[in-house]
Amino acid sequence: MILAFPVRCIDSSSSNEHKLREDEMECSETRYISKLCELCGDLIAAEDLQQTLQVLTKGCTGSLKVKACSIRLLDEKGERLEMRAAHGLSQEYLKKGPVEIEKNPLDQKVLGGEIVSIADVTKEPLFQYPEEAQKEGICSLLSVPLKMREKPVGVLRIYTSQPHQFKKSEVAIANTLALEGAIAIEKARLQQRMQTLMEIAKSINSTLNLSEVLDLIVKSAARTMGYKAASLRLLNREGETLKIRATYGLSTKYLEKGPVRVSESPLDQECLAGKPVNIADVDAEPRVGYREEIKREGISAVLYVPLLVKNKAIGLLRVYSSLPHRFTPDEVDFLSALANQVATAIENARLFEQIKRDHEDLTQNVWKWYDWGSRPPKL
Repeated sequence: MILAFPVRCIDSSSSNEHKLREDEMECSETRYISKLCELCGDLIAAEDLQQTLQVLTKGCTGSLKVKACSIRLLDEKGERLEMRAAHGLSQEYLKKGPVEIEKNPLDQKVLGGEIVSIADVTKEPLFQYPEEAQKEGICSLLSVPLKMREKPVGVLRIYTSQPHQFKKSEVAIANTLALEGAIAIEKARLQQRMQTLMEIAKSINSTLNLSEVLDLIVKSAARTMGYKAASLRLLNREGETLKIRATYGLSTKYLEKGPVRVSESPLDQECLAGKPVNIADVDAEPRVGYREEIKREGISAVLYVPLLVKNKAIGLLRVYSSLPHRFTPDEVDFLSALANQVATAIENARLFEQIKRDHEDLTQNVWKWYDWGSRPPKL
């Protein structure tokens, strides 16, 4: 990323003074770039997500010479910003209370893609916890969005102890660090997805309890992808209705909203035809059913993928986001991989039931051949 540093005009009447200022600016820029390069090396060497975020907050504090820095990430439901790393802040301040998106207009702006700068947090009416900030010795604040593939995942905050107007160069550096943080988070989540797929495969191979496996898959879909909820529905014998088999993160009231009839659901028809369905904003999609129930549940976006066994759709897997979001190709691929594991688990359960029936039939035949009747001989 190109850093935008300020450029000043030089007055020939005071060339020495301006030359000195130029030299100071050049040294400052060189120092910033050197710090960034050093920080990038530390980030590459970090072993996991938590260590990466700690390196980032510490490096940001040192690079910008500010009081403190913190990183908050959205929770699974997209309702709160949870503290994940901080440098320069007391434990008392970090435990001051929850940061709920609905009650925080400033963070809503940041998660919408804006960079928000506050000269004095104690005089900003929209700032949460002004008394705690004053007690902590915080005056100015810069909040930068953390985004992965245009999806907001959290906020990088920079704090000063004195009134401060953040320069363009400082904002550019903070934005660069936020991009580094987002890359680190993406790397960690990709590793987590691979680990999830391996754990589910292990579970499928170690148990024949289908319900247990399906519950694990929907929970993994929501938690690993970082979304509000997930559900798995299978077609009934007639292929007319989609029945709930496993859910995670959805209320009982929502699940009892009514039947899902394939003939009345164009989106489910499209998915059952073998194509993933990506709904970035349910309010803007006229084919969405149960609109009032969806609104009350806090669902804003949905991704559907089909469950295929021998190229035949037997149901679908969904994940739900509390924020409008166009699901990325990587997310579609990951959910499709989970759907394939669902199909494997169902096929294993079917084969087990078939082998079990064949074994019972064979046993009955052997008993009859030896004239034992319908019961095994008493030994």
